[in-house]
Amino acid sequence: MEKETIQKAFMFLYRDNHEKIIFGAAKKLHLTPLQDDYQDFIQEGYLAFVQAYDRYPGSITTDPQKFCVFAYQAVYWRLLDLLRQTTRLAEHLETEHNEEIDMGTSTLNRGFENLYQDDLFLQLYHSCTPAEKKFLVDCYILQLRSSEIARKHHVTRQCVTNWRRRVGNKALAYIAKNSH
Repeated sequence: MEKETIQKAFMFLYRDNHEKIIFGAAKKLHLTPLQDDYQDFIQEGYLAFVQAYDRYPGSITTDPQKFCVFAYQAVYWRLLDLLRQTTRLAEHLETEHNEEIDMGTSTLNRGFENLYQDDLFLQLYHSCTPAEKKFLVDCYILQLRSSEIARKHHVTRQCVTNWRRRVGNKALAYIAKNSH
């Protein structure tokens, strides 16, 4: 892209308050100045605007309103793509972090009210299948709701309900066994 095109794009952007194109697209995507990465998204919006200015097939001076619609859509799509990338990255990092939980250390650090609960949790954890372990950690440590657990592991809520039932039965069996 030529320097002259970039200068023209920014001149157009600042003339007649066309910056509202960028801020309008951000607002439609529920981006607010309170978010840490808000300014990053706005800067990306400026870049998308300049690219739209460069790619616009018609004459901008002849019909600036058509260009504004074109530019708004380009900025909106760019910000939407960035939001999706950010969300996917955050979900991936969260999943990696949750899988790295060391059960022995995290149990001690959580500060449960009594040792019986710790013992029950550890016994349950060691007797569970991998899927039940995921449920146990998500439900007991992370305190997620069934719908959140289902969404996190890409399963149905019925599947989570089955995990809950099986873990509950194992807990009842352990309690019955150790209450005598």
